[in-house]
Amino acid sequence: MARSHWFAGTALALCLLPISSFAQTLNCAKPSSLMDRTVCASADLKVAAEDVATALRDVLANTPTAEREAIQRAQQAFQTERERACADKASVPACRKLYEKRAADLSEQSRAAQKKLAGIVAGIPKDSKGAAATLQRYDGGAAKAWLVYLYHSGAVPMTDKEETLRKLVASVIERDLPNDPYLLEEMKNLGDVASAPMGTMLLFLRHVLSTTEMDAPCFLFTKHGQPAFEAFGAFWGNTRDETPGLCTPPSSVFDLPEWKRVAEHIDPAIGPALEERGSIRHGYERQFQVDDLQASMVPSTLLEAPHSTEARKAAEQRQRAVAAFRHWREFEVWPEAEYKAAVGALPSAIAATAKIYREKFGLNPKVAEQAAQAAGERFLASRVGLIMPDE
Repeated sequence: MARSHWFAGTALALCLLPISSFAQTLNCAKPSSLMDRTVCASADLKVAAEDVATALRDVLANTPTAEREAIQRAQQAFQTERERACADKASVPACRKLYEKRAADLSEQSRAAQKKLAGIVAGIPKDSKGAAATLQRYDGGAAKAWLVYLYHSGAVPMTDKEETLRKLVASVIERDLPNDPYLLEEMKNLGDVASAPMGTMLLFLRHVLSTTEMDAPCFLFTKHGQPAFEAFGAFWGNTRDETPGLCTPPSSVFDLPEWKRVAEHIDPAIGPALEERGSIRHGYERQFQVDDLQASMVPSTLLEAPHSTEARKAAEQRQRAVAAFRHWREFEVWPEAEYKAAVGALPSAIAATAKIYREKFGLNPKVAEQAAQAAGERFLASRVGLIMPDE
């Protein structure tokens, strides 16, 4: 036990070391060289310089601390070339080209590094301790957030658990997130993640992953069920809901021909409604994805009571949408013939879904039927909610 405590504490101390000083933002308040003055005098070059600084921070954050030497050497070479290429205002085009190439190179390296990091995360179900040991070699926000997950969930036992978690969470919030006031406010609103329920910790993980190109892996949903679906569902109601990406289920029940027939009678009505929602449409589309994932991967959780206050409100909204569907009269929005065709196609879709739940998921006939009905309500509610009249 003492050895485990030493290992975790030492690794935490290492991962809290600051990101390399190479990841510095240009200081135009006090330009110190001809290059600085050239860049600071051009709005385009200032944006390009910030792009390079952001990309460099990203690639460093997603690279083990012991493997950064090559990145730092390349950055030093870039800085040397930049001093020459950006020495006067006449060289702005060449300077911009140099910055753009460096940003592109760093972005490519960052994508590769995040792909490697995602591979480590994918190994968590088989070897949680091994994944944790590897993640401790990083000091970026994503790696720390996954360590928070491993420690909080108990997948990797440790002493001084809550103290370690609080340090990791504080480090992520205070130094690893982009300067986004809305995101930072939501992170702080989570409260003490170390002692919070699983759903809160998963929401913390969701917010951190939304700042990366990493997806939420399927094992989160198969292992944690309802709390995971709630945490990774529609949250912002705008374009922020596009991230993080969600894993793709091996197959989707809503891809069944029976559901395709239902969709072909309702999609023409909801298409214009989505367009009218503007950026809010992304929240609806996110919920489509989560409902599909839940119905296709862990259908028994469709019958669970919601865990969070927000999820309870969402469940109430679904019930209102289902009630509106059953008594639909807004035929100028959804033509009566299309509505009746959807109603007629629905029993076959539910029956096909119940069959899959019995045969593939091993649910008993009664539970399979209930889960299939719940899947149908999810499918309908998220769509009818777009076109039902305001209360």
